[in-house]
Amino acid sequence: MSAISPRYFRSIPLAAVCISIVAVAATVMPAHADELPVRKPGRWQLTTVAESIGMKTFETCVTQADGIVPGVGDKNCRISKVKRLADELYVDVECRADAGTEKTSTVLTGDFSTWYRAMSKMTFDPPQQGVSHMGVTVDGKYLGPDCTP
Repeated sequence: MSAISPRYFRSIPLAAVCISIVAVAATVMPAHADELPVRKPGRWQLTTVAESIGMKTFETCVTQADGIVPGVGDKNCRISKVKRLADELYVDVECRADAGTEKTSTVLTGDFSTWYRAMSKMTFDPPQQGVSHMGVTVDGKYLGPDCTP
C-alpha cells in the first residue's frame, strides 16, 4: 500500500477520502518506529463511521509494511507528536502541500493482533471542498492470515 498524498484530497470527494484513509493507510516510516503499533498481517474487517459516509464495513489485506496512521511516511508529512496515556496512543501528523495544510490527530487503542480502534480528526487549511474538518472512527477486527479473495 502506498502513502496518501495531501494532493490526493483535492481531486476526490471527501466521502471517498474517509474510505481511502482507512483502506490505504500510509507506509510506516515514523521518527520513532517503536512508538507506533503495527497490525498483525492478514485479513482484517474494518468498520468506518464518519458523518459524510455513515457506517461502512469492508475487508482488506494488511501487510507488516502497512501503517495505521494516515500521512506517516509521506515525504510532505511529519509526525508532530506521539504520546502514550494508559492504553491509548495519541499521534499528530501534519502534511503540507501547495493546496495548504492538513493536520490529523489520531487516538489508537487495541492489541493490534485481534482488534483495534482508530479515531481520527482531520483539519484542512484552507478548507477542502468547503470542509474545514472531518472525523472518522475505524474499528478493526482480525479475521485470519489468509488474504486470498
